[in-house]
Amino acid sequence: MFIYDTAKKERYYEEVVAMYRETGYSSYRLAKLFPLSKHTLERWIANFVAENPQVASMKRVKAVKKAPAQSLEIQQEDLPRDVQELQAELKKLRAQLTKAEIKAEAYDELINVAEAKFNIQIRKKAGAKQ
Repeated sequence: MFIYDTAKKERYYEEVVAMYRETGYSSYRLAKLFPLSKHTLERWIANFVAENPQVASMKRVKAVKKAPAQSLEIQQEDLPRDVQELQAELKKLRAQLTKAEIKAEAYDELINVAEAKFNIQIRKKAGAKQ
């Protein structure tokens, strides 16, 4: 835990902590609002949370309360059939995309291993004459 007695801390600390406690803004957002670095704000917030652990638990409770009360299934029943079909297709396409990305990553790693093991260049160089 760092403790610094600086003019900026005396000037902004209470206001930063109050805004963090009330709004839950991140250090990045607070750095845009105050003339302080993100690192300084992260340190101040960490010190504040270490001194006041009940505030950290309160933030988690607020985040849970903000979650939508209705489940996805209930919302889908209210939607027209064509929207439900589009959502199902979107879900299927996202799964296919994830699979394709994993496959591409595996192929890339396979090429890396082969190049290292056999000490040959497998990939084509960009801009090479054909």
